[in-house]
Amino acid sequence: MSLRNLFGLGRRLVRKKTESVTPDPIETTTIGGLPDLSKLKPTPTKLPTVAEQTRALVSKDPQIQAPFLVRPMDNLRNTITGSKGSPSQSNIFGSATYDRIAMKGDGSFTADEWADWLTDRGKRRFKLFGKDFEDGFITGRKFKYDTGKAKGTPHLMNKEMTVPIEELFDANIAQFDRAGELTGGILFAAKQAGIKMPGRLLADMVKDNPVNRIKVRELGVPQDIVNKAENSLRTSISKVADMERSLERVVNVNPAMSRTEKLAELRESGLEVGAMKNNLKLLRNEMRALNSAIRDGNREAVSDANSNIAALFKQIKDGMPNDKKIAINKMQGEIDDMVAQIKNVDPPKYIRQEGYTYPGGQNYREAVFVLDEAIPRNIKGGRRANPHYDGKEYDNPLAHLRWDTRTTSDGKKAFLIHEIQSDTNQGISKFLRDQKADPFNTSLRQNPYQNEKILDFLFKARKNLSDEILSGKLSATRMELNAKKLKDIDEVIKNTMKSPDARYGQFGKVETDYGGSITGVDYYPLLDRSSQAKVALSYLSNLAAKEGVDYIAIAPTNLLKRGIDISSRTGKSNTKAYQEAYGYFRGNKSPGSKSPAVIPALMKKMAKDFDTQAGPIKVSRSDPTKPYKRVSKEKMDIYDGNEYEVIKHTDSASRKASGYELIPDNDLRLYTDVFSVKVSPNMINPQKIYKKEGGFISKYN
Repeated sequence: MSLRNLFGLGRRLVRKKTESVTPDPIETTTIGGLPDLSKLKPTPTKLPTVAEQTRALVSKDPQIQAPFLVRPMDNLRNTITGSKGSPSQSNIFGSATYDRIAMKGDGSFTADEWADWLTDRGKRRFKLFGKDFEDGFITGRKFKYDTGKAKGTPHLMNKEMTVPIEELFDANIAQFDRAGELTGGILFAAKQAGIKMPGRLLADMVKDNPVNRIKVRELGVPQDIVNKAENSLRTSISKVADMERSLERVVNVNPAMSRTEKLAELRESGLEVGAMKNNLKLLRNEMRALNSAIRDGNREAVSDANSNIAALFKQIKDGMPNDKKIAINKMQGEIDDMVAQIKNVDPPKYIRQEGYTYPGGQNYREAVFVLDEAIPRNIKGGRRANPHYDGKEYDNPLAHLRWDTRTTSDGKKAFLIHEIQSDTNQGISKFLRDQKADPFNTSLRQNPYQNEKILDFLFKARKNLSDEILSGKLSATRMELNAKKLKDIDEVIKNTMKSPDARYGQFGKVETDYGGSITGVDYYPLLDRSSQAKVALSYLSNLAAKEGVDYIAIAPTNLLKRGIDISSRTGKSNTKAYQEAYGYFRGNKSPGSKSPAVIPALMKKMAKDFDTQAGPIKVSRSDPTKPYKRVSKEKMDIYDGNEYEVIKHTDSASRKASGYELIPDNDLRLYTDVFSVKVSPNMINPQKIYKKEGGFISKYN
């Protein structure tokens, strides 16, 4: 059945009441209005034969409560869109679920066969207080990439991957209860209907997972622009120094003339050598200031240095003959183009936010992960405004990331993550926890995506059964079996097409304009905080591999406040969530513990997947090339049994100044300890997007 016919069917059936094919006293309970033979009262009325009932069932389409709105599918290639002035990026993320499906092949299998292929589920017995208990379990299926499957990505050879349960939910493939029984998704529909599921359809559903349409909005100057600026300014500074030396040679070109006489002669010709040399020296200094401002990501300093450079260029050109102005004009044009490119980039918003940003780094940047589309059945037209970033392009935020660039104690480069946060899903998660609801198996949170695929699959199966019935070639037994299947399919179609209650909550709170009790929360993918962190780490490690950065590090709990405050009730700071997420510099989530925090644990798994290392490193508190520091010290009140002092370099300078102390590059006071993962060149390949594993092979492609 075409989608057009489906829409027409929905409109007809919405207006239509359930009709009975036989008059009272026969009670009808089936979808198609056929009598339930088990409830028939004795009557001389001739009953229809099995064949007649079955053919009548074929002629009646399933009734629905409301028409289902089919979402037109987009171009489903995963594309990461950068900000203005930054290059677009693609093919960053992959899917372990997709790879596992591809390994099974192109055949059709039952829902339980697919569920067993994708998950490890069943029952287990255990003793508690001397008594025997039995409980169900469900986990993602572990598997390994062999030589064939890892072709082109040798670092994956024999690496163990896991199918994420969350990905099965987000792709609307399957939901499970705690006992491992199917409760939702296309596999549940197939099981209810008693029909087999083709692998290609499941693979398409993985690709059409809304997670694969994530866009990243970058704020800050991309590293390639910073690198080009540094190279260009280094060349310009060298040219200005050559001009100074050339000017000195002009003064000393005639040994028979004294220096004073030569300077006077040049002055009469319009060239004031002393002023020119001073302006050239100032120009070099301003170019260094511009270079430093670009590296620091300080747009105000970039603007100030550029204005000073423009004024100096004008003064220098006024004192030069026309034939000498060509080099100056070219230099000025290059700097103007460079600054214009930087100004065209969206600036980071929270570079000055104390408590969430650790000062002293270079090229501070931010990235916002969004689902840039109207999410079906969500409130506010499917687009929720970002509480941190203004503009429609930041709607439907899944997470945001803050980081800058630091220097390690051995002279390498490291990305230091200040924060990974998801405002939207944090609120939804809290609400579900308060309701003691399973986030991936609950009526409070429903996945509205890809029901059109489920319906299309069911209608095709229904048509195949109908064609068999109408052929007249079936035995009575087979006819009855097909009739039962047909009724099962009709029931599943009806349930799939039901519209849920529209009174949805926002961050777990009822919208005032909806009223009533909470019946659910808005759907956003990547609900698990580990999955949100994994997306950020995958993106940043991919970026680090492209930009030639050596490490990705996370600022520990005791380095940044991140909103930590003291409870008025207990007098203690509420740091548990931060400890569990960021941990300490050894990666542990509490002092003295060997249990890793969420983000360090993900880094350790990345190190294992990419044959690299994870562990503590030392990164600079400020720019090592500027030895004079303005130092700030602050007590960090974390209730973990220890007292912490946060040392910050609020500013750095190349020359000694009042209130600044000398901390040279080889001084350990310049560095602080953080947990990190070393970047592998293989991280430029597609990476797993969920907290568990990610995909790399694409058999169907």
